[in-house]
Amino acid sequence: MGSLTFAVTGAAGYLGRAVVACALARGHQVRAVVRSGGPVPGATTITADLASGADLGPVFAGVDAVIHAAARLTGTEDQMRRDTLGGTAALATALPRGTRLVLVSSLAVYGAPAPGAMLTEDTPLEPAPDQRDAYTRAKLGQEAVARGARVPLWIVRPGIVWGPGRLDNAHLGIRLGPLTLRIGGQGELPLAHVDNVALALVLAAESAPPDRLGIVNVVDDDRPTRARWLAALGRRSLPLPWRLLDVLAGLLRGRGPGLLRRPTLRARLMPTRYSNAQARALLGWEPVITLADGLRQAGIGAP
Repeated sequence: MGSLTFAVTGAAGYLGRAVVACALARGHQVRAVVRSGGPVPGATTITADLASGADLGPVFAGVDAVIHAAARLTGTEDQMRRDTLGGTAALATALPRGTRLVLVSSLAVYGAPAPGAMLTEDTPLEPAPDQRDAYTRAKLGQEAVARGARVPLWIVRPGIVWGPGRLDNAHLGIRLGPLTLRIGGQGELPLAHVDNVALALVLAAESAPPDRLGIVNVVDDDRPTRARWLAALGRRSLPLPWRLLDVLAGLLRGRGPGLLRRPTLRARLMPTRYSNAQARALLGWEPVITLADGLRQAGIGAP
């Protein structure tokens, strides 16, 4: 494939930096759109707050595709609404007709399948977003805004993005100092190494989605159990059956905090299996980093 021109929003972030590096390595030109900070090596850096109301037309004029990685990971409902939803709405308005949009979404948008079942692109979206966190609601809203942009759209839903400096996650259980109450039994952790996710996003930007909309989940091939992952990190853990918390969450009827709301508990900690078959089929994607290689990158021995 010849050289294309991509705009990457959130290019200074953890995933955004990997996307820029991957696109450059594949011979593309990159406009790195950042909210603040210095220049992004190898790219044309543009400083812009997507949600500020500024004219974004010049930022995206002439690009072949936009990889939209800018979004809040944490924050209040208002902050999520401004930065994640507002930024996406402004981007959608500014996109020239025919420009491909690749949205970085999340597996968090799904409702939990049955215990032990496989989560795929056909799994229904979360039916009770009011019982989930602000991040999940923002990602659901962001997808809806992107669908309304009426441009060729890829929705890429990564699992837990990990790599050097990012090894902990909210799917492990409850941490009590040096000890983790490990919840979820033999269910898989939907890990997605940052370099594997970056490649999927760049591959999507390089190709037209089927029927103007393509949806793919991105998870690694080797998805360890919580016990295996915690052991690799050298952390002590004790098992706690997820069904005990599930019963308690049911008794609280949505009045509990965080994990004691049943939809949140089930989405994060219920034993689940995951598939990356659609990413392979539609994008020709193959993971470039194995679990063992990723841990060695992070200074940890193979699990």
